[in-house]
Amino acid sequence: MRIKSLLAAGALVAGLLSLPATASAQPADARSAAAGTCSMVMPARFSIRAAVTNFKITLAANCKAAGMSDATWTGSTTGSTWSEFLWFDDTTYSETLTMYALSTPVGRTTWIGTGAADQNYNDIAQTNASSYTKYGSSATLIGGRKGSRTAFIATVGYYNPKINAFARWSGKQVLLQYKEIGSSTWKGLKYLTTNASGQAAYTYYPNKTRTYRLYVPQNASLWDFYTPAISR
Repeated sequence: MRIKSLLAAGALVAGLLSLPATASAQPADARSAAAGTCSMVMPARFSIRAAVTNFKITLAANCKAAGMSDATWTGSTTGSTWSEFLWFDDTTYSETLTMYALSTPVGRTTWIGTGAADQNYNDIAQTNASSYTKYGSSATLIGGRKGSRTAFIATVGYYNPKINAFARWSGKQVLLQYKEIGSSTWKGLKYLTTNASGQAAYTYYPNKTRTYRLYVPQNASLWDFYTPAISR
């Protein structure tokens, strides 16, 4: 009988040793991918209009839903060695992006997620983003009407980082637009080219009231601009 008992005990021990390892047997530093994704709410365009400009960048709601603890993105601009680094944590879910007129490159920036983790140090997937940075432009449109005659004076400018101010934009072609009262459709009225003082004048005879605005087209380094609408 004793021999049978020993054989039975030996079989029980052997069976326990052959059981598969449980989750608790995994190394303490093992990491796995967490559920969910974390994204930035990145504006499509940035306009530099001062020597130093701070932009607030926030995270999308999916970051909190994924239990994010911290996340980082690195931005690289086409044709430049300049790079930006954004770090977010779970206290504010926001970060400040500072742009400097004399050093921040103009062009398209691609933002690549470089790491995100949840409260248990598990990796969280990130979405990439892109933005475009240019200097700002500006314009004013003054109009007057007397009888059937309507006259305009347009003044156009652009931000010059070397002087940290807006300068008059000479030789710039702009478009005077109009729409009929009660309409939502803008139409081109006249292309104008600014003189050496960054101004252009135009007079015509519509013999009725219309709504007008001036459109300044963009180029490789300057954003487009619309003046506020005026009725004359």
